[in-house]
Amino acid sequence: MILAAALALVLSKALFAYDAWNTVTFVAEEVRRPERTLPRALLFGCLLTMTVYVSTNVAYFANLSVKEIAEIKDDLVAAKVAALLLGNLGKTLIVVAILISTFGCVNGLILGGARVGYSMARDGVFFQVCGTLHATRRTPVGALIFQGIWSCVLALSGRLDDLITYTTFASVLFGALTVAGVYRLRVIQPDRPRPYRCWGYPVTPALYLIFAIPFLIYVIVGDPVSTGWGLVLVVTGIPVYFWWQWQGRSA
Repeated sequence: MILAAALALVLSKALFAYDAWNTVTFVAEEVRRPERTLPRALLFGCLLTMTVYVSTNVAYFANLSVKEIAEIKDDLVAAKVAALLLGNLGKTLIVVAILISTFGCVNGLILGGARVGYSMARDGVFFQVCGTLHATRRTPVGALIFQGIWSCVLALSGRLDDLITYTTFASVLFGALTVAGVYRLRVIQPDRPRPYRCWGYPVTPALYLIFAIPFLIYVIVGDPVSTGWGLVLVVTGIPVYFWWQWQGRSA
């Protein structure tokens, strides 16, 4: 149990590299032929990320032993390997690569994340100001400002490791709920139009749940504090959602 919890906790850091795999779906209504474009973007995006991530780790283990990696201070494995191969230039290149990766991630999350708040506001379950568009650029300016403020609050609320743990936990939790929702919709809405095909149904969704549910349990065991905060953030959304619905009916 302890070993499984430790492995799950370590895996939560690795999953952060894949965490935004579904962000492209947030802009579905702004994409041409989304029934074709989105599945391709999800598939090739995940494959590209997996190739880069696995190849990078192969490079680490080709130059350092497991013991050496474990002894590196602050987990700066990339910098250590780059220094071994290219000296000081390698360290500089790693810093540049981190900056490019960070700005690329932030760019994608800004473009996609704000669309969630915008759509919720249009559905009447979020602040109305988040449902406004810029007069000329047609971007969800209200949702973007709100997202920026909330991101600053989260960034200043704790250590990066803790933030990664409870955001990854929340992400996998919602992923599991979404996948479970596929089964539910097949039962309660069997005649609903389905432009997106779930390859390998019902086996592939079940495989996801088989891995996701134990992962969630073991991450809670391994780091109950960080995952607890992540769960608190998720649970607080439930009464807020029903409150917004009540407000909408009253209006």
